[in-house]
Amino acid sequence: MVAIVPIIGAIIVWFACKTSIKLIKTTVTPINAVKEGLVKLRGTITAPETFTTPYFKQECIGYHYKKANVTYDSETGTEHENNATIEEEFQDFVITDSTGTIKVTSQRFNLSFLPVKTDIVHNIKYGEDDIKHSEGTLKKGDTISVMGYAQKSADESFEIIEQLNNPVVISNTAFENNSRKSFKVFKYLLPYILLMYFSVNYFVFFAPVKHWPQNDALVVFGFFGVPILGLIFGIIGKRGTGYLNVSFTVLGGTLLLVSLLTFPLLCLLLMTKTAFYTIVCVWLCIFISILLGVGINHKKLTDLNE
Repeated sequence: MVAIVPIIGAIIVWFACKTSIKLIKTTVTPINAVKEGLVKLRGTITAPETFTTPYFKQECIGYHYKKANVTYDSETGTEHENNATIEEEFQDFVITDSTGTIKVTSQRFNLSFLPVKTDIVHNIKYGEDDIKHSEGTLKKGDTISVMGYAQKSADESFEIIEQLNNPVVISNTAFENNSRKSFKVFKYLLPYILLMYFSVNYFVFFAPVKHWPQNDALVVFGFFGVPILGLIFGIIGKRGTGYLNVSFTVLGGTLLLVSLLTFPLLCLLLMTKTAFYTIVCVWLCIFISILLGVGINHKKLTDLNE
C-alpha cells in the first residue's frame, strides 16, 4: 500500500486535472483569427432568451441546479451529498470579443469550472438531513473562456460545437489563474515529493532494520504534539518579521504538512507492527523532504499567494 497508493492517487489526480491542464495551456485566439480545430476564446456572452434559476431566482442564459440531502461525518468533519436531484436549462449562446462574434453550440454545458452559489438549509428536526441547494449559472454579459472545436457552418462562418472527443469547456479568468498557481506549486515541490516517496519506500522495504524499543511518548507526540507545535510556530511566524518570520513560518507549515501526511501512514505502520526504527526513519524522511521543499521554495510560494 505504501508503494502503490501514491501512484494510484497520482493517476487519479492526473485524469481529474487533464482538462484543466489542457485549458490553461491553450492560448486565447482572437475570434477573427479562428481556424478549424480546437480553439480557446475569451469574451462576453449573450443569448436570445433568459431563464430564472429554481432556487436563487437568478436571471441567466443557462444554469445547472442541484438539490441534495447532506449528512456529516463526525470524525473527519466532511459532508456527504445523497439523493441529489438535478435540473438544468441551456441554450446556444454567442461570445464576443473586440475582433468579432461567434456562436457556441452544445446540448449541455459543463459549468463546474465556474463559481457555484450554494445554500444549506439546516433541518431542526433530529435525524433529518440538511438540504443543500447549488446553482451554477451563465449570465448575460459574463466574461468567460470557451474551449471547443471550431467548425465552418453552411454560410462559411465558424461555430464552436461539441464533439465526442472535444467537449465545450467553459471557465473564467479566476479559475484559470488559480489553476496555474496550483500547477506551479506542484512543479516547485515535485522533486521533494519524489525524494519523499523513494526514501520512505527505501526504509519500509529495503533498509536494514535496527531493533529499537517502541517509545509510546514519541508516538503520541507524532500524532498530537506535532500539529500543535506547528500551529504555535505558525502564529509566532506571523507575528515576527524578517528572518524570524520566515524561519517560524516555514517550520510551522512543515510540521502541519508532516502531521497531515504521516497520520494515516503512522496508523498503518503501527497496526502492521512495523519496527519502531523504521517508523522513525519514515517520519524523518517525510519531515526532511517537506522542510527542504517548503524552505527552498518559500519565496516562490509566498509570491504565488500575493
